[in-house]
Amino acid sequence: MKKVIAILLSAFMAAAALCSCSPTNTETMANAQKALEEGDFENAAVLYQAAIDEGKQLQACYRGKGIALMGKMEYENAAEAFNKALESGTFIEEKIYRDGMEDDIRRYLASCYIHSGESQKAILVYNALIERNDSSISLYTERGTAKAAAGDLEGAKADFDKAINMDRGNYELILNIAQTLDQYGGRSIGEGYLAGAGSVEGLDPVLRGRILYFLRDYQGAVDLLSSHAADDESAAMIVCRCYIALEDTEAAKGVIDSFGTKVDTSAELLDLLGSILMKQEKYSEAAEVYERAVNAAKEKGDLQVTLYNRIVAYEYAGDFEKARELLTDYLQQYSGDEDAKRELRFLKTR
Repeated sequence: MKKVIAILLSAFMAAAALCSCSPTNTETMANAQKALEEGDFENAAVLYQAAIDEGKQLQACYRGKGIALMGKMEYENAAEAFNKALESGTFIEEKIYRDGMEDDIRRYLASCYIHSGESQKAILVYNALIERNDSSISLYTERGTAKAAAGDLEGAKADFDKAINMDRGNYELILNIAQTLDQYGGRSIGEGYLAGAGSVEGLDPVLRGRILYFLRDYQGAVDLLSSHAADDESAAMIVCRCYIALEDTEAAKGVIDSFGTKVDTSAELLDLLGSILMKQEKYSEAAEVYERAVNAAKEKGDLQVTLYNRIVAYEYAGDFEKARELLTDYLQQYSGDEDAKRELRFLKTR
């Protein structure tokens, strides 16, 4: 299944916040920003290019185009746009943004390098940023991620240690770091960071449950959060995932069913219900649930995972024509998704 790129979750509002500071935004730029905030990456990229052609605020427009291309998973093209943004800065923009724009662009550029397999380039970008600001926790976590992606787990741990020591007791930060390490083969380091965290006094129960889930103490997380799951969606999602890991899909489905019609307003719960039905080999039912999840996700503009899951459900249900149609549409928006391209080639043989 596809994963949402974490950095993009806050990128779109940040794009609007920085760009809207200027009083000279054009109508084209405003439309581009709106498309970006709505997760319409294809249209946003086209509109930002049109704004670039207008010749105003080139740095901000190249930055916006780069973020849109990241959303499309076109990381190499996005990196090119960010580099052009850095080349396009003017004296006026420096006064308006006080270097905030350029530092922000460099962080997006570094993320592109990580996703395109050029992690060493990302590390060099972060080195320069940290030289200018060595008190930023997020810069150390981002450089640690780049080092982990480059296979330097020892170097990554040094950066993550630094970040953790700068904000001691922040278990949300520690869990995020552990999840990153797990992604790049350093799960044991992450488990070491979280050893004993599940019993820390005063810790939010949902956060504690997430930690127990990461540590694979699924029953412990269920015991902790079952009483919260009836009226707390975050708790319910953790309990569901634990039941799925314990291979008790009926119990997981029961948690979701307890929300009644409220489920239709939550793309996350519908996604989980779809995954449960997939595990139960009820593929047609799963496809129908993912259709409902798409409708719910449209409200937030965060569609990628749900759209891809819907395609997989139709494929497993044997409706290859529908899966091909949806995957073709998906690639219009996420044109850099190489896994999806390979899947489409496969579907064209069916």
